[in-house]
Amino acid sequence: MTTPIDTAGQEPRQIEVPQDSLWRILFMFLWPAIWYTFVIYGIAPRFIPEDIRLPTWLFLSVIVLGSGAELFAGLILLKQEGYQLNIDALRERILLRWPKGKRAWVLAFSVLFLALVGSILMGPLHVALANTPGFVPPEWFPTALDPRTEITSASDVFPDIALKGNILFVLIYFVIGLVFNIFGEEIYYRGYLLPRMHGAFGRWAWVANGVLFTLKHVYQRWLYPGILIGGLAFAFAAGPLGSLPLAMLFHWIGNFLIAMILLILAAFGMG
Repeated sequence: MTTPIDTAGQEPRQIEVPQDSLWRILFMFLWPAIWYTFVIYGIAPRFIPEDIRLPTWLFLSVIVLGSGAELFAGLILLKQEGYQLNIDALRERILLRWPKGKRAWVLAFSVLFLALVGSILMGPLHVALANTPGFVPPEWFPTALDPRTEITSASDVFPDIALKGNILFVLIYFVIGLVFNIFGEEIYYRGYLLPRMHGAFGRWAWVANGVLFTLKHVYQRWLYPGILIGGLAFAFAAGPLGSLPLAMLFHWIGNFLIAMILLILAAFGMG
């Protein structure tokens, strides 16, 4: 099926992208949810010392195993479509380009601003959900993902890491977050899957992508409101705005910007 990719500020392109049935789309969101849930609740607790939160090394391992599977699957599936795994071959298929034109960038910054404000406003709702039966996070869950805990510095998030002068850890955290969490989820959900969802959802494929991406995070369901706002913003960036790098930027800002600022400050002895 030939699918038009309508991009704000750019010429619409006709790209041959196979379209998935509704059931296949649901499966493609379901298996990562099952895998991530198994890694977090089935594997990780076996390595947690008694009465402490998830150690940092284990937290990073969960990201590598969970999102790493999504990254691997996305690349393998793109190769099965007939693409070579390089930027030139994938550029049009997964929209490896930035928006063009003032209108597109104004819209992009507006969406980012609204998403950030909306996510902040969801804070009290996250706390309420985290205290609701069926949504309560385990006591060993990382502080950064538990809205019931107050975070004032990087040491609150990484209490088992000596942060002062530890530039190496800052770099490791940056690379793992970027390569696995950001590249992994965006290449799989927005790069590979979103263009294949038009046959089932038409012009609202980006909305369906954002909603299903939210539901996929069942292992962090107390954060659903904020994840929904972020997921819709990421999908809008890759869908109507036609830019996977923009979706990656939105995702990184939402997930890592504050943490990276706190880490850098701590590494230089200022936080």
